[in-house]
Amino acid sequence: MTAINALRTSTSGLNAQANKLAGISNNIANSSTVGYKRVDTQFESLVLEGSSSGSTALAGTAAHNRVEISKVGQVQSTGIDTDIAVNGNGFLVVNEGAGSDGKYLATRAGSFRPDANGNLVNSAGYYLQGVKLGADGLPVGSMGDNNLESLTTVNISDTSVASSPTTEMTFWANLPSTQTAPSLTKPEANAYVTSVDYYDALGASQTLTYRFQPVVLDDTTTPSSNKWTMEIFDSATGTGTATDGSRLVGQVAMEFWDQTAGANKAGTIKALYALNDTGTPAKMGDPASTLAGVPTGFGMGADDTTPLGTYNTIDGTLTVNVAGSVKLPIKIGRLDSISGMTQLAGNYTPVKVEKDGSAFGLLERVSVENDGKVIATFSNGQSRAIYQVKLAIFPNADGLNPVRGDAYEMSRNAGAVRLLTAGEGNAGTTSGGALESSNVDIGTELTNLIETQRAYSSNASVVRTADQMLEEATNLKR
Repeated sequence: MTAINALRTSTSGLNAQANKLAGISNNIANSSTVGYKRVDTQFESLVLEGSSSGSTALAGTAAHNRVEISKVGQVQSTGIDTDIAVNGNGFLVVNEGAGSDGKYLATRAGSFRPDANGNLVNSAGYYLQGVKLGADGLPVGSMGDNNLESLTTVNISDTSVASSPTTEMTFWANLPSTQTAPSLTKPEANAYVTSVDYYDALGASQTLTYRFQPVVLDDTTTPSSNKWTMEIFDSATGTGTATDGSRLVGQVAMEFWDQTAGANKAGTIKALYALNDTGTPAKMGDPASTLAGVPTGFGMGADDTTPLGTYNTIDGTLTVNVAGSVKLPIKIGRLDSISGMTQLAGNYTPVKVEKDGSAFGLLERVSVENDGKVIATFSNGQSRAIYQVKLAIFPNADGLNPVRGDAYEMSRNAGAVRLLTAGEGNAGTTSGGALESSNVDIGTELTNLIETQRAYSSNASVVRTADQMLEEATNLKR
């Protein structure tokens, strides 16, 4: 190799190391950038010509910077609901325009915030894309799952949930067994009262008040009656106090098995009774056959022939009319079943109180599930999925073309894109309230910086030496 060739080779080394230094400086500068992928510099030797005898004419080296797109960074929690991190394989799909009429890009920079119009946009100005879901949780529209055109910008403004009336309720309570023992002292009328809210057809909150009174006999020589009356009062019916007679919508008496019935039946409902006008218990019929109806002549209210509620022995529900004429089935338990109303030792305790329905609700917060569903939580306590975020999967993610804002253009080298639900197939999962940090390791970059500095200095020394040799050769002519 001549001195000129040495000069040329060392100059290529200086250029290559300067190229690597640019990559290192970019990595260090972006070590705190969300979703940033480090630049790795690869060198290749240059050969002008070679022969079969093994002789070559060397021409130095060239450096190529390559973005490590497929190398993931550490996921860190942020506590901000609209932040999204991808765990594993896949990219979030974003668009340059809020109307999804721009270019679709892939990114793992998930620091999204709502803009003035409620569109989720990240710090680079790219808008998050997802499949819009209806109130039934199904996609709106009929485009295919793998179609980018099926995506739309995720928008969380003007999101609300309609009210829905209560259509079923469960009320189980344990009634203290000691209170049905014979006594000359009667318990207070409102000693055992519980109120449960429900929603009417307009979404307004109403209240059912359950009042229980033990049947106490005056003859202290008789055993416990093991009977209770249950009255149900409706705030949407009548006037006056919560337990005013005009608000009464349900009335029934219950008899419970005593301790002689055995462990499986003791304390469970033995029979149901209607109540006549004077409040005296009147047995409705044989527990095994006719309890589903009310015998003629035994009313539960002012009208002797019209009962306040009907009992279904199949599912253990007492159906009453609330808010005027709306039928509301209330699960109080089947006969002989421990799953329902009971009379056991201990205090009065509502054991299970459940109801459906909801009031009108406004959006309070948005969160992201592991499967990419964007969940809206409303002021009425209800929640539902409003969007499905899809992950873009590529056969060769490193073939994507990097653009500004830590996003990537979909290219031929990356292969055809597939849109998958998070956690489906080889797609990763999503984490709400978290971000993927840069995959840059500062220690590694500082080590590379020192190596690059020394390599650059060594190439510079070769240039100086070659220059001196050429100068000596020039002086030989003098």
